[in-house]
Amino acid sequence: MYEVGHTKVRRIRRPRNALPCSAAAVAMPIKTVDGWKTKAQIARQEKAWKKARRHLVEKLGEANLTNETLIKQRALEVFADIDMDKNKSIDSAELKEAMKQMGVELKNKEIEDMMIEADADGDGQINQEEFQDLCCVEVRHYRAATKSAACALM
Repeated sequence: MYEVGHTKVRRIRRPRNALPCSAAAVAMPIKTVDGWKTKAQIARQEKAWKKARRHLVEKLGEANLTNETLIKQRALEVFADIDMDKNKSIDSAELKEAMKQMGVELKNKEIEDMMIEADADGDGQINQEEFQDLCCVEVRHYRAATKSAACALM
């Protein structure tokens, strides 16, 4: 099992006598923790969060990125800011408004993809635990990207 964006993916091996990859195989669904998805679906979800990643990390605060406990504590504070109706969950309208306030303009489809990616229990909302997990993953992606960018400069 490996991770693509926030989605855990289980690799399915092709039988030895199977034909080589073709156009049909490219659209072949992949078994994920959330069910069957195509690589295109996974890529769309990752693309939407990638747009917002730097802004989310800035909102969490650079000083809080040192360990997971600090990230989760700060994530709860950010969650409270985003949860405008204080119902302990973030819906797509609240997410879109929060991204807009962070300076990230997203299309409705991108917001929908972000919600699907972050909503682990499938209820159409992002709860506190899901948001904390999301923030931890986004910080890992951010650190990996900035680390590889720094290495490229050397």
